[in-house]
Amino acid sequence: MKKEQTTLILFILLAVLAFAPMVQEHLHVLKVKPLAGVSPQAKIPKLTWDNFHSGHYQRSLERYLRQHYGYRPVTIRWYNQYLWDFYHKTYTQSVLTFGKEGWLYEPWFVEDYYHGGTYNQKKDSLALAKGFDEEALRLYQLQHILEDYGTTLLVCQAPGKDLIYPEYLPDDTVTTRPKILSARDYYEDKFNALGLNHINMEQWFLQMKDTATFDLFPQKGTHWSNLAALYAADSLFRYIEEKKEVRLNHLVIGTPYIDKIRRPDNDLEELLNLVRPLQRRPQQYADVHVELRPGAVKPKLIVIGDSFYWNLCDQIPMDSLFSSSAYWYYNSTIYFDSLHHSTQELDLVDELLSADVVMLLYSSTQLYKMSDQFSQQALLALCCDPEDLRQAEAACIRNIHNSPKWLADIQQRAETYQIPLDTAINTEARNVVNAHPDFFIETLKDSIPVKRSTRITQHPMP
Repeated sequence: MKKEQTTLILFILLAVLAFAPMVQEHLHVLKVKPLAGVSPQAKIPKLTWDNFHSGHYQRSLERYLRQHYGYRPVTIRWYNQYLWDFYHKTYTQSVLTFGKEGWLYEPWFVEDYYHGGTYNQKKDSLALAKGFDEEALRLYQLQHILEDYGTTLLVCQAPGKDLIYPEYLPDDTVTTRPKILSARDYYEDKFNALGLNHINMEQWFLQMKDTATFDLFPQKGTHWSNLAALYAADSLFRYIEEKKEVRLNHLVIGTPYIDKIRRPDNDLEELLNLVRPLQRRPQQYADVHVELRPGAVKPKLIVIGDSFYWNLCDQIPMDSLFSSSAYWYYNSTIYFDSLHHSTQELDLVDELLSADVVMLLYSSTQLYKMSDQFSQQALLALCCDPEDLRQAEAACIRNIHNSPKWLADIQQRAETYQIPLDTAINTEARNVVNAHPDFFIETLKDSIPVKRSTRITQHPMP
């Protein structure tokens, strides 16, 4: 009898283990913490005879099942913990670099610190400098155009973790690679020479580093720490007050205190997807509130930038400081705007001229792609009409036909993607003009463009 009971119990356990993932997959019996990180999500393939006969359906279904079986995050976390505990191994080497004394960095921060050019976008420093010059001039042009309509443009250069805590970086293992031009150094000098509104927080953070009682960057995270972001925001708001000559409501930062880790101060550690947390340095936080002040105004703010802004807007009640504060993430997805979800949906002229402040906020390793083509799009919207754009594209098409190598490259792409050559040429011309409008539109070649689009003339100057 005892043997039969044991057999029954083992059978039940086996059945539970066998069917529990299936039940979880379809019914979601238990709430499971999702895995950190981003990966392409496989979809259920469509069953057709051609897909089945070619094997595409089977392969696609296998990919989907690997991603969606029940308790997948749990099994992966335990497997990752096993690899970490016994072999100190992880599958995150492409997005995570282990520094000294348990500090973590994203690999492109290490690359940028030792070699200057983030992501090796261009190995030719002259070409890189030319691109930086063009972007700085476009921002300078926008600053002057928008000033006439009461909109202040400014740039915030946020420091990278590698610049503030280089002592914990891993040693450079690519000693033969030359160091090329650094966007942060180049832009600092160029912005000063042009007189562009900008605030560079790198030197300020370096000065605070030895006297601050908290980490300016967390040991296990990639962005400025939540507490450092609060002080950075306070400085930004004061800078806006000075430039706009207005008074904002006052951001009050409370006394710092040690607390359990809060996102995103451990966003790099989360990528390991372990069961147990790593050992980490104590992290400080502070409570904040906004104090209303007599005579204060609430400007309309637009922020265009990278993920460093999340530390600010996730902690600060922006609605108490600004009438609206839309966040154009990498000039693509829009947050904190109930009417728009993508910058492609915007009437750019209306948005810019109705704003009081347009701020570009990029960290040191993202400056190389400032401003994610916002400056080109804004200049085209403010200074050009559709006919100007049509003529520019026609001029670019003529240049393509007069360049055998360029034309051959486009023809090869057209054949590869099986699209008509004329369509490929038109697309190439449109992309080139949008990326370099000042090459083809005469009015944009002036230091400050004089012409305005018919759309902008409908907005009276303040």
